[in-house]
Amino acid sequence: MSAFSDRGGRKYMEDVFQVKIEGEEPALSRSAEDPLVQKHGSEQQEGGGGRPTAEASPPRRTCPRTTQTHRGPLSAVWVETISAGGAGREAPTGTAHTTVHTSKSVAFFAVFDGHGGQEAAHFARDHLWDILKSQKGFWSRDNEEVCAALRKGFVACHYAMWKKLPDWPKTPTGLPSTSGTTASVVVIRGARMYVAHVGDSAVVVGVKDEDSDVRLQALEVTRDHKPEVPKERERIERLGGSVMKKSGVNRVVWKRPRLTHNGPVRRSTVIDQIPFLAVARALGDLWSYDFYSGEFVVSPEPDTAVVTLDPARHRYIILGSDGLWNMMSPKDAVNMCHSHDKMGPRGMSCASRLGCTALVFWKQRMLRADNMTVVVLALQGRGGAPLPVHQDEVVVDLADHGPRPGSLCDSGCKDTQVGGREEEEDVMFFEEEEDMCGDEHDEDWTCLDW
Repeated sequence: MSAFSDRGGRKYMEDVFQVKIEGEEPALSRSAEDPLVQKHGSEQQEGGGGRPTAEASPPRRTCPRTTQTHRGPLSAVWVETISAGGAGREAPTGTAHTTVHTSKSVAFFAVFDGHGGQEAAHFARDHLWDILKSQKGFWSRDNEEVCAALRKGFVACHYAMWKKLPDWPKTPTGLPSTSGTTASVVVIRGARMYVAHVGDSAVVVGVKDEDSDVRLQALEVTRDHKPEVPKERERIERLGGSVMKKSGVNRVVWKRPRLTHNGPVRRSTVIDQIPFLAVARALGDLWSYDFYSGEFVVSPEPDTAVVTLDPARHRYIILGSDGLWNMMSPKDAVNMCHSHDKMGPRGMSCASRLGCTALVFWKQRMLRADNMTVVVLALQGRGGAPLPVHQDEVVVDLADHGPRPGSLCDSGCKDTQVGGREEEEDVMFFEEEEDMCGDEHDEDWTCLDW
């Protein structure tokens, strides 16, 4: 497993990721009502600067580090095959590899691409996993119950953000925070991979072609929640929202009283309609609450899917924010991982190779690179020849207590596969006032400057 995170050409770093590996036995003391439940188990967190804390820090390219704990059977260790003397030089043939075996472990991987400030992304990173695993049915062996728990957990996290909204920084015009985040989550228990997703980050699986070992096929487990998708547009309009184009990009409209308005909102109050957000589902974005329907126009409810993993066929799982997918097709990404492992690390991890290549593509197109976060899982069956491993990659060994690998997707949960993704510059979030754009505005500006 490896990870990569980079600010790109943006002024702020709002992408974060999270990796956790814990014992599968749920603690009875956990409460679904409290989003701030106590954390435990082996944890890796990335908050732009690579530190496992919620505080912001200067972003840099990094890979996760493993923290071991005495609680529960865990399975994250460092395995180095490249000498510390210099990048690109392979270690001696006799390099020792440490293996940690586990029993009944669950692995959690997530990528959060924030917008309008880092608060929502950091809150999801810090609390979503604890909320998910405390939901009734999460530890069930029934796929439908697990998927229902994932959906309930996402919504519970969303409403927990609402309670924290007064503590989040206001916009420059004095309105409540517009912070929100995409979320692409993978939970692996035995041979089953559960996926939950909102927004336009994505989860892709590299599948071995039965006719060839040279190229892999890409299975897109998630689909982007864009406002122009008919299903999403119909839902938005049904809730009283609307979709408008701004600079050629469809956006969910923020309907708010004119900034000069004072007092209660009445029928005569002038309402501004601002094309605001280029995704139809997200966590946060509390500005989208519709008081007439009592629901959020930007929905926090995720699509879910279940994949039965077979290491003989499924070689890679890639979680990435749209900073990667806007420059690289899923098929190219999985095959780059495949080529990377065939050639050997060559001085960088697999996730770093994907991320750095995407940054080059941004530069070649003369576009300002978006925030980018990539997590790559290389699957390997037991007893197979070990893959070459870079010093910035972690070996995770999960005991297989799940079903025998069989069908690609179990029928107990909705399959959300879709076709190709559009390769276009990311323009997710539109600032409140156009005259506030540019480099002259204050560093405390909480919105993105497109």
